[in-house]
Amino acid sequence: MAEGMGIAGVAAVVLVFGGLIMFHELGHFIAARAMGIGVKTFSLGFGPVLFSFARGKTIWQLAALPLGGFVSLVGETDSAEIPEGFSEKESFALRPARERFMVIAAGPLFNLVLAWLICWGILYVNGRNFVPPVVGGIIEGGAAASSPLRVGDRIMSIDGTAVRRWLDIAPLVRQTDGRDVVVTAQRPDGSSVVFSLAPRPLPAAETDGKGAARRLGLGIRAAGETEHEELSFLQSLPGGLTEAGNMAAYTWNALVDIVSRRVAFDNVGGPILIAQAIYKQADRGAADVLMLAALISVNLGILNLLPIPVLDGGHLLFLSAEMATRRKVPEHIREKAVLAGLALLIALVGAATFNDLTR
Repeated sequence: MAEGMGIAGVAAVVLVFGGLIMFHELGHFIAARAMGIGVKTFSLGFGPVLFSFARGKTIWQLAALPLGGFVSLVGETDSAEIPEGFSEKESFALRPARERFMVIAAGPLFNLVLAWLICWGILYVNGRNFVPPVVGGIIEGGAAASSPLRVGDRIMSIDGTAVRRWLDIAPLVRQTDGRDVVVTAQRPDGSSVVFSLAPRPLPAAETDGKGAARRLGLGIRAAGETEHEELSFLQSLPGGLTEAGNMAAYTWNALVDIVSRRVAFDNVGGPILIAQAIYKQADRGAADVLMLAALISVNLGILNLLPIPVLDGGHLLFLSAEMATRRKVPEHIREKAVLAGLALLIALVGAATFNDLTR
Protein backbone atom coordinates (compact mmCIF):
# COMPACT_ATOMS: atom_id res chain seq x y z
CA MET A 1 0.00 0.00 0.00
CA ALA A 2 2.78 2.41 1.00
CA GLU A 3 4.67 1.54 -2.17
CA GLY A 4 1.55 2.19 -4.23
CA MET A 5 1.05 5.58 -2.62
CA GLY A 6 4.75 6.35 -3.17
CA ILE A 7 4.42 5.66 -6.89
CA ALA A 8 1.21 7.72 -7.03
CA GLY A 9 2.91 10.58 -5.21
CA VAL A 10 5.91 10.61 -7.54
CA ALA A 11 3.60 10.41 -10.57
CA ALA A 12 1.58 13.34 -9.22
CA VAL A 13 4.74 15.45 -8.79
CA VAL A 14 5.91 14.70 -12.34
CA LEU A 15 2.48 15.25 -13.89
CA VAL A 16 1.81 18.52 -12.04
CA PHE A 17 5.24 20.05 -12.65
CA GLY A 18 5.45 18.83 -16.22
CA GLY A 19 1.82 19.55 -17.05
CA LEU A 20 1.82 23.12 -15.74
CA ILE A 21 5.01 24.09 -17.52
CA MET A 22 3.88 22.39 -20.71
CA PHE A 23 0.56 24.23 -20.58
CA HIS A 24 2.54 27.45 -20.21
CA GLU A 25 4.57 26.60 -23.31
CA LEU A 26 1.39 25.60 -25.13
CA GLY A 27 0.19 29.18 -24.67
CA HIS A 28 3.27 30.50 -26.44
CA PHE A 29 2.87 27.85 -29.18
CA ILE A 30 -0.81 28.54 -29.90
CA ALA A 31 -0.31 32.31 -29.95
CA ALA A 32 2.70 31.99 -32.26
CA ARG A 33 0.95 29.70 -34.71
CA ALA A 34 -2.20 31.85 -34.67
CA MET A 35 -0.03 34.73 -35.94
CA GLY A 36 1.84 32.64 -38.49
CA ILE A 37 5.10 32.60 -36.52
CA GLY A 38 7.13 29.45 -37.14
CA VAL A 39 7.78 26.95 -34.36
CA LYS A 40 10.83 24.74 -34.83
CA THR A 41 10.45 22.51 -31.76
CA PHE A 42 7.87 21.74 -29.11
CA SER A 43 9.51 19.64 -26.42
CA LEU A 44 7.92 17.76 -23.55
CA GLY A 45 10.81 17.61 -21.10
CA PHE A 46 14.50 18.47 -21.30
CA GLY A 47 17.67 16.57 -21.97
CA PRO A 48 18.21 13.62 -24.32
CA VAL A 49 15.38 13.09 -26.78
CA LEU A 50 13.58 9.78 -26.28
CA PHE A 51 11.06 10.09 -29.09
CA SER A 52 10.21 12.64 -31.74
CA PHE A 53 8.12 13.14 -34.86
CA ALA A 54 7.48 15.92 -37.34
CA ARG A 55 4.06 17.44 -37.88
CA GLY A 56 4.01 20.23 -40.40
CA LYS A 57 7.20 22.23 -39.87
CA THR A 58 7.40 21.54 -36.14
CA ILE A 59 9.37 18.77 -34.43
CA TRP A 60 7.43 17.33 -31.48
CA GLN A 61 9.64 15.51 -29.02
CA LEU A 62 9.65 13.71 -25.68
CA ALA A 63 12.82 14.23 -23.63
CA ALA A 64 14.26 12.30 -20.70
CA LEU A 65 13.57 14.88 -17.97
CA PRO A 66 9.78 15.40 -17.95
CA LEU A 67 9.69 18.31 -15.46
CA GLY A 68 8.88 21.02 -17.99
CA GLY A 69 9.44 21.71 -21.64
CA PHE A 70 10.09 24.45 -24.16
CA VAL A 71 9.01 25.96 -27.46
CA SER A 72 11.67 27.04 -29.94
CA LEU A 73 10.43 29.81 -32.26
CA VAL A 74 11.92 30.75 -35.62
CA GLY A 75 14.05 33.87 -35.14
CA GLU A 76 13.59 33.83 -31.38
CA THR A 77 17.22 34.65 -30.62
CA ASP A 78 18.51 35.88 -33.96
CA SER A 79 16.48 37.82 -36.54
CA ALA A 80 18.75 36.48 -39.29
CA GLU A 81 18.16 32.85 -38.29
CA ILE A 82 15.76 31.36 -40.81
CA PRO A 83 15.96 27.54 -40.73
CA GLU A 84 15.41 25.52 -43.87
CA GLY A 85 11.71 25.18 -44.67
CA PHE A 86 10.74 28.47 -43.02
CA SER A 87 10.44 31.97 -44.48
CA GLU A 88 11.25 35.45 -43.14
CA LYS A 89 7.58 36.20 -42.52
CA GLU A 90 7.59 33.37 -39.95
CA SER A 91 10.41 34.96 -37.92
CA PHE A 92 9.45 36.00 -34.38
CA ALA A 93 12.13 38.71 -34.27
CA LEU A 94 10.84 40.39 -37.44
CA ARG A 95 7.25 40.68 -36.21
CA PRO A 96 5.79 43.94 -34.79
CA ALA A 97 6.28 44.45 -31.05
CA ARG A 98 2.56 44.02 -30.31
CA GLU A 99 2.57 40.53 -31.88
CA ARG A 100 5.69 39.50 -29.96
CA PHE A 101 4.05 40.90 -26.81
CA MET A 102 0.98 38.70 -27.30
CA VAL A 103 3.09 35.58 -27.90
CA ILE A 104 5.09 36.17 -24.70
CA ALA A 105 2.02 37.08 -22.62
CA ALA A 106 0.13 33.97 -23.76
CA GLY A 107 2.24 31.66 -21.57
CA PRO A 108 1.38 33.21 -18.18
CA LEU A 109 -2.18 33.82 -19.39
CA PHE A 110 -2.59 30.12 -20.14
CA ASN A 111 -1.47 29.29 -16.60
CA LEU A 112 -4.19 31.54 -15.20
CA VAL A 113 -6.78 30.10 -17.59
CA LEU A 114 -5.74 26.56 -16.61
CA ALA A 115 -6.35 27.36 -12.94
CA TRP A 116 -9.84 28.56 -13.81
CA LEU A 117 -10.55 25.44 -15.87
CA ILE A 118 -9.39 23.17 -13.03
CA CYS A 119 -11.55 24.99 -10.48
CA TRP A 120 -14.49 24.95 -12.88
CA GLY A 121 -14.17 21.20 -13.41
CA ILE A 122 -13.83 20.40 -9.70
CA LEU A 123 -16.90 22.47 -8.83
CA TYR A 124 -18.88 20.75 -11.58
CA VAL A 125 -17.88 17.25 -10.42
CA ASN A 126 -17.94 17.77 -6.65
CA GLY A 127 -20.32 20.68 -6.14
CA ARG A 128 -19.56 23.02 -3.25
CA ASN A 129 -20.31 23.67 0.39
CA PHE A 130 -21.70 27.04 1.42
CA VAL A 131 -22.89 28.82 4.55
CA PRO A 132 -26.69 29.20 4.37
CA PRO A 133 -28.37 32.48 5.42
CA VAL A 134 -29.48 31.05 8.77
CA VAL A 135 -29.36 33.38 11.76
CA GLY A 136 -27.09 32.08 14.50
CA GLY A 137 -27.08 35.19 16.68
CA ILE A 138 -28.57 38.67 17.06
CA ILE A 139 -26.04 41.44 17.72
CA GLU A 140 -26.97 43.61 20.66
CA GLY A 141 -27.68 47.14 19.46
CA GLY A 142 -27.84 46.05 15.83
CA ALA A 143 -30.71 46.65 13.40
CA ALA A 144 -32.22 43.18 13.92
CA ALA A 145 -32.31 43.50 17.73
CA SER A 146 -35.68 45.28 17.61
CA SER A 147 -37.07 43.22 14.70
CA PRO A 148 -39.10 39.98 14.67
CA LEU A 149 -35.99 38.09 13.50
CA ARG A 150 -34.95 35.21 15.77
CA VAL A 151 -32.08 32.72 16.02
CA GLY A 152 -32.76 29.83 13.62
CA ASP A 153 -34.62 31.95 11.07
CA ARG A 154 -33.49 31.69 7.46
CA ILE A 155 -33.26 34.90 5.39
CA MET A 156 -35.17 34.20 2.16
CA SER A 157 -35.08 37.61 0.45
CA ILE A 158 -34.11 41.25 0.91
CA ASP A 159 -36.21 43.81 -0.96
CA GLY A 160 -37.52 41.02 -3.18
CA THR A 161 -34.07 39.71 -4.15
CA ALA A 162 -33.66 36.04 -3.27
CA VAL A 163 -30.96 35.14 -0.75
CA ARG A 164 -29.43 31.65 -1.04
CA ARG A 165 -26.14 31.98 0.79
CA TRP A 166 -24.89 34.00 3.74
CA LEU A 167 -22.48 35.83 1.44
CA ASP A 168 -25.47 37.17 -0.55
CA ILE A 169 -26.60 39.31 2.38
CA ALA A 170 -23.76 41.85 2.69
CA PRO A 171 -23.86 43.14 -0.93
CA LEU A 172 -27.63 43.59 -0.77
CA VAL A 173 -27.37 45.48 2.50
CA ARG A 174 -24.52 47.70 1.32
CA GLN A 175 -26.46 48.93 -1.70
CA THR A 176 -29.34 50.20 0.48
CA ASP A 177 -27.30 53.14 1.84
CA GLY A 178 -29.11 52.73 5.16
CA ARG A 179 -32.72 52.99 3.89
CA ASP A 180 -35.42 50.63 5.11
CA VAL A 181 -35.43 47.21 3.47
CA VAL A 182 -38.10 44.52 3.42
CA VAL A 183 -36.81 41.23 4.79
CA THR A 184 -38.55 37.89 4.32
CA ALA A 185 -37.48 35.11 6.66
CA GLN A 186 -38.57 31.51 7.20
CA ARG A 187 -38.99 30.06 10.67
CA PRO A 188 -37.68 26.58 11.52
CA ASP A 189 -41.31 25.37 11.55
CA GLY A 190 -41.79 26.50 7.93
CA SER A 191 -43.82 29.62 8.63
CA SER A 192 -42.75 32.97 7.17
CA VAL A 193 -42.30 36.43 8.62
CA VAL A 194 -42.04 39.67 6.63
CA PHE A 195 -40.84 42.93 8.16
CA SER A 196 -38.85 46.04 7.37
CA LEU A 197 -35.79 47.47 9.08
CA ALA A 198 -33.02 49.96 8.39
CA PRO A 199 -29.47 48.59 8.32
CA ARG A 200 -27.21 50.22 10.89
CA PRO A 201 -23.45 50.54 11.31
CA LEU A 202 -22.23 47.49 13.18
CA PRO A 203 -20.59 47.86 16.59
CA ALA A 204 -16.81 48.31 16.34
CA ALA A 205 -16.20 44.87 17.81
CA GLU A 206 -18.11 43.27 14.91
CA THR A 207 -16.13 44.88 12.07
CA ASP A 208 -12.80 44.04 10.46
CA GLY A 209 -11.49 47.59 10.28
CA LYS A 210 -11.56 47.76 6.47
CA GLY A 211 -13.69 50.85 6.11
CA ALA A 212 -17.11 52.29 6.78
CA ALA A 213 -18.62 50.78 3.63
CA ARG A 214 -18.41 47.38 5.27
CA ARG A 215 -19.78 48.46 8.64
CA LEU A 216 -23.42 48.66 7.54
CA GLY A 217 -25.34 45.48 8.38
CA LEU A 218 -28.50 43.83 9.69
CA GLY A 219 -26.89 43.04 13.01
CA ILE A 220 -26.94 39.25 12.73
CA ARG A 221 -24.38 36.45 12.84
CA ALA A 222 -24.29 33.26 10.78
CA ALA A 223 -25.23 29.98 12.41
CA GLY A 224 -21.96 28.49 11.14
CA GLU A 225 -23.49 25.38 9.61
CA THR A 226 -22.82 24.44 5.98
CA GLU A 227 -24.92 22.98 3.20
CA HIS A 228 -23.93 21.24 -0.04
CA GLU A 229 -25.15 22.07 -3.51
CA GLU A 230 -24.61 20.43 -6.88
CA LEU A 231 -23.74 22.78 -9.75
CA SER A 232 -24.51 22.49 -13.44
CA PHE A 233 -21.78 22.84 -16.03
CA LEU A 234 -22.62 26.52 -16.58
CA GLN A 235 -23.24 27.27 -12.89
CA SER A 236 -19.73 26.03 -12.14
CA LEU A 237 -18.17 28.53 -14.56
CA PRO A 238 -18.40 31.72 -12.44
CA GLY A 239 -17.61 29.75 -9.29
CA GLY A 240 -14.42 28.46 -10.89
CA LEU A 241 -13.51 31.98 -11.93
CA THR A 242 -14.06 33.18 -8.36
CA GLU A 243 -11.89 30.38 -6.94
CA ALA A 244 -9.08 31.14 -9.41
CA GLY A 245 -9.42 34.86 -8.65
CA ASN A 246 -9.11 34.16 -4.93
CA MET A 247 -5.95 32.14 -5.62
CA ALA A 248 -4.52 35.02 -7.64
CA ALA A 249 -5.32 37.51 -4.86
CA TYR A 250 -3.77 35.20 -2.26
CA THR A 251 -0.62 34.79 -4.37
CA TRP A 252 -0.27 38.52 -5.00
CA ASN A 253 -0.84 39.43 -1.34
CA ALA A 254 1.73 36.83 -0.25
CA LEU A 255 4.22 38.27 -2.74
CA VAL A 256 3.60 41.81 -1.45
CA ASP A 257 4.05 40.61 2.14
CA ILE A 258 7.39 39.02 1.25
CA VAL A 259 8.67 42.08 -0.62
CA SER A 260 7.52 44.44 2.15
CA ARG A 261 9.12 42.06 4.70
CA ARG A 262 5.87 41.55 6.60
CA VAL A 263 6.65 37.87 6.05
CA ALA A 264 10.21 36.68 6.64
CA PHE A 265 11.93 35.15 3.62
CA ASP A 266 12.67 32.11 5.79
CA ASN A 267 9.04 31.14 5.25
CA VAL A 268 9.39 31.06 1.45
CA GLY A 269 9.46 27.59 -0.08
CA GLY A 270 11.03 26.39 -3.29
CA PRO A 271 10.70 23.41 -5.64
CA ILE A 272 11.33 20.84 -2.90
CA LEU A 273 8.53 22.17 -0.69
CA ILE A 274 6.16 22.28 -3.66
CA ALA A 275 7.05 18.71 -4.62
CA GLN A 276 6.48 17.58 -1.02
CA ALA A 277 3.07 19.27 -0.95
CA ILE A 278 2.02 17.58 -4.21
CA TYR A 279 3.30 14.21 -2.96
CA LYS A 280 1.25 14.50 0.24
CA GLN A 281 -1.89 15.63 -1.59
CA ALA A 282 -1.76 12.48 -3.75
CA ASP A 283 -2.73 10.54 -0.63
CA ARG A 284 -5.93 12.57 -0.33
CA GLY A 285 -7.23 12.11 -3.85
CA ALA A 286 -7.23 13.58 -7.33
CA ALA A 287 -9.39 16.59 -6.44
CA ASP A 288 -6.90 17.80 -3.82
CA VAL A 289 -3.97 17.32 -6.20
CA LEU A 290 -5.82 19.28 -8.89
CA MET A 291 -6.70 22.15 -6.54
CA LEU A 292 -3.05 22.40 -5.51
CA ALA A 293 -2.08 22.26 -9.20
CA ALA A 294 -4.46 25.18 -9.85
CA LEU A 295 -2.79 27.21 -7.08
CA ILE A 296 0.69 26.42 -8.41
CA SER A 297 -0.46 27.34 -11.92
CA VAL A 298 -1.63 30.73 -10.65
CA ASN A 299 1.73 31.19 -8.91
CA LEU A 300 3.57 30.27 -12.09
CA GLY A 301 1.49 32.70 -14.14
CA ILE A 302 1.86 35.64 -11.76
CA LEU A 303 5.56 35.09 -11.03
CA ASN A 304 6.30 34.87 -14.75
CA LEU A 305 4.68 38.28 -15.21
CA LEU A 306 7.07 39.98 -12.79
CA PRO A 307 9.23 42.53 -14.67
CA ILE A 308 12.44 40.58 -14.14
CA PRO A 309 14.61 40.13 -17.24
CA VAL A 310 14.80 36.45 -18.20
CA LEU A 311 11.17 35.93 -17.13
CA ASP A 312 8.25 36.59 -19.48
CA GLY A 313 7.50 39.78 -17.55
CA GLY A 314 10.97 41.11 -18.30
CA HIS A 315 10.47 40.53 -22.03
CA LEU A 316 7.07 42.22 -21.80
CA LEU A 317 8.75 45.20 -20.12
CA PHE A 318 11.22 45.55 -23.00
CA LEU A 319 8.43 45.20 -25.54
CA SER A 320 6.32 47.80 -23.73
CA ALA A 321 9.26 50.22 -23.92
CA GLU A 322 9.67 49.39 -27.61
CA MET A 323 5.98 50.06 -28.31
CA ALA A 324 6.12 53.34 -26.36
CA THR A 325 9.31 54.67 -28.02
CA ARG A 326 8.98 52.77 -31.32
CA ARG A 327 12.59 51.72 -30.87
CA LYS A 328 14.00 48.43 -29.67
CA VAL A 329 15.87 48.46 -26.40
CA PRO A 330 19.58 48.35 -27.31
CA GLU A 331 21.00 44.83 -27.36
CA HIS A 332 23.78 45.55 -24.87
CA ILE A 333 21.26 46.87 -22.34
CA ARG A 334 19.04 43.83 -22.77
CA GLU A 335 21.99 41.46 -22.40
CA LYS A 336 23.14 43.11 -19.16
CA ALA A 337 19.59 43.18 -17.82
CA VAL A 338 19.07 39.50 -18.64
CA LEU A 339 22.32 38.57 -16.87
CA ALA A 340 21.27 40.58 -13.81
CA GLY A 341 17.80 39.03 -13.89
CA LEU A 342 19.27 35.55 -14.22
CA ALA A 343 21.57 36.15 -11.26
CA LEU A 344 18.64 37.41 -9.18
CA LEU A 345 16.49 34.45 -10.16
CA ILE A 346 19.24 31.93 -9.33
CA ALA A 347 19.77 33.64 -5.97
CA LEU A 348 16.05 33.56 -5.13
CA VAL A 349 15.61 29.93 -6.16
CA GLY A 350 18.79 28.99 -4.32
CA ALA A 351 17.64 30.75 -1.14
CA ALA A 352 14.19 29.14 -1.34
CA THR A 353 15.78 25.72 -1.89
CA PHE A 354 18.07 26.32 1.08
CA ASN A 355 14.95 27.05 3.16
CA ASP A 356 13.47 23.74 1.98
CA LEU A 357 16.60 21.81 2.93
CA THR A 358 16.93 23.40 6.38
CA ARG A 359 13.35 22.40 7.14
